[in-house]
Amino acid sequence: MKDPVLTAVASAAAVGLLLWWIVARVRATLDRRKVHKWLRANTRDEPGESHVTIEALAKGTRLPEDRARRACMSDPRVHRLQGQPERWSVWRTDPQSVYEKRGLLEL
Repeated sequence: MKDPVLTAVASAAAVGLLLWWIVARVRATLDRRKVHKWLRANTRDEPGESHVTIEALAKGTRLPEDRARRACMSDPRVHRLQGQPERWSVWRTDPQSVYEKRGLLEL
């Protein structure tokens, strides 16, 4: 490439793509951190309190639903409830049984 204008345009495009990629990666990392932190603070490992809907998660973190969903899907620390794909938790994949903590009651 001997044309300096063409070289400058190609270089600017490459730098622009690199910056776009870096910004996207940083945003995804910050979104994952925000979602995980919110889930740890607002859910408990108790029956009925371990999973939240994506709507509640998006509202609590002030992220759009698609970004909250993408953060949940890309973070290995966040688990999706089996059978109901729009409920998320940091505690477990399956909801906790009410018998797990107290044990079986004897009559």
